[in-house]
Amino acid sequence: MKRTLLENVVSFLLGIFWALLISSAVLLFEIFYPVGLLPAIVAATLSTVFWLLFIVFLELVNIQIEKLKEIRRQSEILNSIKKALDENKISDNGS
Repeated sequence: MKRTLLENVVSFLLGIFWALLISSAVLLFEIFYPVGLLPAIVAATLSTVFWLLFIVFLELVNIQIEKLKEIRRQSEILNSIKKALDENKISDNGS
């Protein structure tokens, strides 16, 4: 199935955000570790939550895109069924 530009951009951003999540958590943990273990864990957790919010948002965008594609596909099917029923009704009335 062909993917749209929007889907490609969302996938690309998801990859970037996952990489930023991991790298920022590790970096902040290493920066705050000399201060203490608890501040290091808190800083890493806060950065993880921050990036997870963006990731969840992009996943919601993906879900909406998939929903739109499915609705369009179902609309095409319903239109073809309606057209077939209308043609059948016209041919039945003519006999």
